[in-house]
Amino acid sequence: MSAELFLEKFGYVAVFIGTFFEGETILVLAGFFSEQNYLSLPLVIIVGFLGAYSGHIFWFWLGRARGLRIVNHFPRMQKHLGQGIRLFERYGIPAIFISQYLYGLRITCAIVVGISRISVAKFLFYQGLSCLTWTIIIAHLGVYFGRAVETLLGKAAHVEKYALIAIVTIAVLLYAWHRWKERKEETGIG
Repeated sequence: MSAELFLEKFGYVAVFIGTFFEGETILVLAGFFSEQNYLSLPLVIIVGFLGAYSGHIFWFWLGRARGLRIVNHFPRMQKHLGQGIRLFERYGIPAIFISQYLYGLRITCAIVVGISRISVAKFLFYQGLSCLTWTIIIAHLGVYFGRAVETLLGKAAHVEKYALIAIVTIAVLLYAWHRWKERKEETGIG
């Protein structure tokens, strides 16, 4: 099921699930749908924040509880684990903020932060701020994308608009799939 159909069928639940994992595609589409008055932008932001934040908390606690066991399953990750932990411990807050914008690495970064010695309170506070900022920015990108499409195609061009959404969604998914495949080859997963 495409992100667009998933969002159309499940609405805010799709926003929560999508942002719990990675979320850019679903959040951009939710912002677009809010521009088209199918969803409420404030609710998209609230639900997107809750999904992203609870996802990061989950991956952080997984890193705290079982991080080294997880890393031991991926030999290439082991080589870079020490460097990743030192990076988060050295740069702390900026590293937490920046990791929110690293497409495809947010889950890994949250696990690494869980393994590190960064305090739970520090992580929860700054990750919350980071998730909120990220959600607002990405959802608004969807709104602006919707406005641009509407300006280009006009209000009466609903069929073309949804065809364009489908093309953009496919392009984003293909890009994400290629990035995932490259990371999989680099880390030796699978």
